[in-house]
Amino acid sequence: MDATPKHPINPRTVGRLSIYRRVLNQLTADGTDRLFSRDLAKMAGVSASQVRQDLMNVPTCGTPQNGYSVTELTKAVINCLGTTETTSVVLLGAGHLGQALLHYFQATQTHLLMKAIFEINLNMVGKHLQDIPVFNFEEMEDHLRLLKVRVAILALPAEEAQNAADRLVASDVCSILNFTPVRLQVPDSVFVENNDIQTSLERVAFYAAEKIQGKVQA
Repeated sequence: MDATPKHPINPRTVGRLSIYRRVLNQLTADGTDRLFSRDLAKMAGVSASQVRQDLMNVPTCGTPQNGYSVTELTKAVINCLGTTETTSVVLLGAGHLGQALLHYFQATQTHLLMKAIFEINLNMVGKHLQDIPVFNFEEMEDHLRLLKVRVAILALPAEEAQNAADRLVASDVCSILNFTPVRLQVPDSVFVENNDIQTSLERVAFYAAEKIQGKVQA
């Protein structure tokens, strides 16, 4: 059965489908054969109705009433996400954050292949990090054309972010995972996923302070 969705899937749904895939992979490793949407919802941290709505994008033989084959649902979600083939990725920035991202990436990703790292610090150029070659940031375009990369992870200093994005777009990169605090200006045809760690930390600190103040006032 063709598991390709008939309509474009919005980014939030794609994010949840990625979580479902991770849960399903763990269930497969644990030897689980079948599950219900409510079980998947609990493990993914969403509502059962949200799971049922999301799975409308994933043609499968299961039903919310009778449950799903873990194996078949995993295959359907993978096909829906379009990750049955390997996607090449590059990393911009090999500082502390970049290396942490690389370590996590190499340990968890199965359908994404890190092809190169681009770094401003010339002392790192020519080295390998986890077997991935480090190239000069100023020579990025030449390598991108050769590698035919469409996805990039941005972990450079903030002042270099927009320049890097402009050069990536000019080199036909169409998806950017942005770990800088800069809101990139890119064409509508380019997808940007922002992960501003500083903002996230400030958000959780704010709510922690609110909670503490509430207890004090009580």
